[in-house]
Amino acid sequence: MKYRNVEWYYQQALDDVGTKIFDLKTKDPISAIRLNFIGTNGGTSNKSNFINDVITKIEIVDGSDQLFSLTLKEAQAIERRLTKRMPHIRPGESASGKQEESCLILFGRYLWDKEYWLDLNKFRNPQLKITTNIAAVRNAGSDGYLSASLKVTIDIMAIEEGAEAAKGFFMQKNVRSFTSGTSGDEPTTMPMDYPYVGLLMRAYAVGNDVDENIEKLKIDCDTGKFIPLEKYVKDLYRLEEEDIGPSELRYFLFRKDNETVYHPINHDPIVSVMGRDANDVINVNTCFSGAFILRFYTGDTGAAVATEELLPFIVKGSCIHSTIFIPFGLLEDPATYFNPKAWDEVKLILTQKAASAVGISLVQLRSYGAAA
Repeated sequence: MKYRNVEWYYQQALDDVGTKIFDLKTKDPISAIRLNFIGTNGGTSNKSNFINDVITKIEIVDGSDQLFSLTLKEAQAIERRLTKRMPHIRPGESASGKQEESCLILFGRYLWDKEYWLDLNKFRNPQLKITTNIAAVRNAGSDGYLSASLKVTIDIMAIEEGAEAAKGFFMQKNVRSFTSGTSGDEPTTMPMDYPYVGLLMRAYAVGNDVDENIEKLKIDCDTGKFIPLEKYVKDLYRLEEEDIGPSELRYFLFRKDNETVYHPINHDPIVSVMGRDANDVINVNTCFSGAFILRFYTGDTGAAVATEELLPFIVKGSCIHSTIFIPFGLLEDPATYFNPKAWDEVKLILTQKAASAVGISLVQLRSYGAAA
């Protein structure tokens, strides 16, 4: 088997606010597309303002037909579950510093899958669209991103020799986004077109674990005739950590004493913040739900550090971007995926506990046929 890692576009400029379109033209079998994003901080700092905040949508479309449509947060969360590895997420908060984040869009069960890959010859006008909002967290400027600093490098993982006739590809799309309530069950009617490989649910609110926003998740086929899943979200988190282990990130903070630090690891985070001076004394308070309070003192005087310093930082935990993922069957065996066509209706029912931003996304095995 021969394969190629092709740098299709290198550090192409993205809009501060808007959508950039890239034509996808190749006859080669595409196993995956890797997007690497970069942005430059302003001249003061850029705290808890991640690339995944400002890349608000990634799409692969053929006219009105969506082959892929997720936020960067959702794409990274699905990559984490499909590959069982962390995507490259390397923030940095210091003045004029660079931030980098990536996502790998898989079209098969794994990289270089010979049976399942994206065949662009099946489509008329395939395009990649990247939507940005540089001010999603705070305005561009001295304490945000520099205007006109967002860029993307696009790599195509192509199979040069050895691919079999494509049986289909993994289609990944957001099904619904809404704000959850503080109680009650919220139903969502799910797609019935292609088998389900996995389901991602994101439920985010500042200061909450994902299971404090959505308590329970249930999949109901034909009003109770078949219920393939009914689990508390906290149990799903535990099962997932047994399967893929904890997630870990490392980067540099730019902080002083008594600041709240936010990071992408939501559930049960353990953090380590290291001083760079022998006299630094650092402690962490209230470390949970993707955040903590930094306590930072000078050891020789006991005084609180009142000016930001660059501090190495590691966080380890679960539920990246406040998400949980439910796999259907064995990833390597498509015959075990959940087939919604066996039923007249499939509903996802979420038991709500708190107001939060909820997103429901599916990975489906899409065959090449009339719909394509």
